[in-house]
Amino acid sequence: MKRPPAPIHGIGFMLLATALFAGMTACNKAVLAAGTPLPLVMLSRAVLTMVLLAPWLVGKRAPSLATRRVWLHLGRGVAGVSAMGLSIAALALIPLADVIALGQARPLWLLVIAVAVLGETVGWRRPLAAAIGFAGVMVILFAEPRAGALGLNPGALLALAASFCGACVLAFVRTLASLGEPPIRVVFWYGIVGCAAWLPPSLWWWRTPSPIEAALLGAAAAFATLGDLCASLAARRAEASLLAPVEFVAVPIGALIGWAVFAERPGWPLAVGAALMAVSVGYIARREAQLRRLRPARTR
Repeated sequence: MKRPPAPIHGIGFMLLATALFAGMTACNKAVLAAGTPLPLVMLSRAVLTMVLLAPWLVGKRAPSLATRRVWLHLGRGVAGVSAMGLSIAALALIPLADVIALGQARPLWLLVIAVAVLGETVGWRRPLAAAIGFAGVMVILFAEPRAGALGLNPGALLALAASFCGACVLAFVRTLASLGEPPIRVVFWYGIVGCAAWLPPSLWWWRTPSPIEAALLGAAAAFATLGDLCASLAARRAEASLLAPVEFVAVPIGALIGWAVFAERPGWPLAVGAALMAVSVGYIARREAQLRRLRPARTR
């Protein structure tokens, strides 16, 4: 018997997922501040993810890991590795909450990719909502101190580039899902790409982590894996139009962690920018849900 939709449960799982992802980001910032090289942080994430997936990979019901869509998996892997690497690099330059907030621009970039690359036709409402969201992004970008080229902080630019790569990940994942690729196969090949990409530079800049750094690296991988699981459970119980704005709860959580752990002081531009982005992303998700309901009716 199919489980009936449970929006409240879905929102609860998404709240838990956002808290776990914020915890992952905080662990990455702490281990980076301790002097662990960026490539080693990335390699540990890929290796520990594979270790955590091992029980499912060797189980009797595990799907075949062989695929005919190697190039799509490679594209998803490169985009994912780039998104994570850029995001972690940004943590060394700007506050935790700002990295999290700029990362929430993924759905805005995804709309741009859908129109510019995939040739999707959209009306005027979603582009207008996206423009409002990007206005929020600009508020956060130009509020960062220690401006670099073009009056922008390099860390903020790295975080924004990470969000674009994250949108590319979403596009690849949607394509792979539409082709019937099991999620565990997608994650497995992402782990393979991550290990291959970060092993050589990790060996070059090797620095044996201290016990505390190793614990932080393990916690970051565990938070990420559990967060992905909670996000998947949320998606099964509530529509994306309900869940999209909930993800922005990660911003105040990140601000609280940044204040308590890293002595960061978020300002009003973060609140204004995140609010504009939340309204924009929420509207886009709701509009896409409405259009999905209308398509079957139009084809009848």
